[in-house]
Amino acid sequence: MARCLRLIGPMMMVAGLAQASPTDTFMVSATITPGCLVNNSIPADGAQLGTLGSLAFGTTSALSQETRSASLIASGTFTLSCTPGIALNMRIDGGLQPTTERQLKREDGSETLAYQLYQDAASVNPIDIDQPIAIDTTTAPDDIPLPVWGQVTLPGNLPAGNYHDELVLTLEW
Repeated sequence: MARCLRLIGPMMMVAGLAQASPTDTFMVSATITPGCLVNNSIPADGAQLGTLGSLAFGTTSALSQETRSASLIASGTFTLSCTPGIALNMRIDGGLQPTTERQLKREDGSETLAYQLYQDAASVNPIDIDQPIAIDTTTAPDDIPLPVWGQVTLPGNLPAGNYHDELVLTLEW
């Protein structure tokens, strides 16, 4: 025997069981500024970063009149990485004997030897004292090499000894 139940009366919905879900929007944003990392960190303005590397013309006779060239050899700890395409410039000061040209000075003496810096190995594009030089950040934005080459022409009449200079390289972006 089948039983049938009948509901008599109106169906009612109980308030609160079927509520609307309110929505709203909110903004999420980030601002990324271009910049550079030196030695894997963001340097403070004017920060001294230590020794960049060396430019060594080698050892030769005091009587030599040859022209010697060298490239900047970065120290093993110096690294430079920048946002691709950022406008990056370097400037190099006049060194310890600032005049109108850069000069190596003999240790324990007063003799000097003029030398030049260049942006290229062919010694075509000079780097004048405090001249801004654009650095390419699009080709290799990580481990960016600094384009510094040097050249010295020996006069053949200087006293023997060690000649040196110390330059300050400033990066600007």
